[in-house]
Amino acid sequence: MVKTGRWYRIRRLATFRFFLLAPLLFASLALPCAVQASNNAYLLYRQWQPYDWPENQPSANEVTRSQRGLGWQNQGSAGTFGIDYDYQPLRIRTGNPAHNGHLHRLTFGGEWQYRVYRLEAQAGVAGTSNIFKYQDFHSDVLNGRIALFRAINESSPFSLGVGGDHRFGSFRWLPRVRWQQSDEHGLWLVDLPVLVQWQSPGQLWEFRVERNGDRWATLDQAREVESALYLQEWKTELTYRIHEGSESWPTVVLGIGASLDTRVQYKDLNTGTEDLSLGDALLASLRLDW
Repeated sequence: MVKTGRWYRIRRLATFRFFLLAPLLFASLALPCAVQASNNAYLLYRQWQPYDWPENQPSANEVTRSQRGLGWQNQGSAGTFGIDYDYQPLRIRTGNPAHNGHLHRLTFGGEWQYRVYRLEAQAGVAGTSNIFKYQDFHSDVLNGRIALFRAINESSPFSLGVGGDHRFGSFRWLPRVRWQQSDEHGLWLVDLPVLVQWQSPGQLWEFRVERNGDRWATLDQAREVESALYLQEWKTELTYRIHEGSESWPTVVLGIGASLDTRVQYKDLNTGTEDLSLGDALLASLRLDW
């Protein structure tokens, strides 16, 4: 009976995944074909300074966090499409279960522009190590973001739209206002309430303030408790391209910034749902692009 129930959940998960991804695939195929498409791949490493344990308990260790990522992107005249994977150890060594937070996330999606309409969509799977180790999936493993904008007219830098994601906790829909402008001072992109970005001429410097947030499916060691972990923050980062790549060498980009108002929410078997403020932490990053 256990295996029958598990296979039922897997089949149900596959069905949910199809209905989630089908609109995205249809949209990407229906839009005009990209002309003069270019491909690039990247590797990313990001390290945060340790967070102080929020309850200031003498017996609790500090919370450490890092991120490894890699991906591939195809960019053309109609938009971009990419595949991204990242792994974040977020080590919260207290509670039951004591989450070491081995967070894995694999997504694909992109951005497409058609006249006055703009679509941003991303879908994939996200979960802790136990989910994939035991291949015991539940519905929280499915994840995604979507936003649809309509410009005032084809020449206007302003767009109005709506977006749905986990940036502010549980999945919710929020109105969005988007403005993009390029001039002799660089490229500006304002996407309220989730992003402000500036790129210098030649894309040598980049500064961004963005709202990050996502959900990872969790499974305890006994494989009995199916739940989810939510992580949200405001992240600000300044990056500088220190080396322009060539055929044999990658482009090298260094970054420095901070995560502000970092919060994590997960289920503790002893105390119930934990909603913790980890506070603020500085970060540094290294990115290689080919």
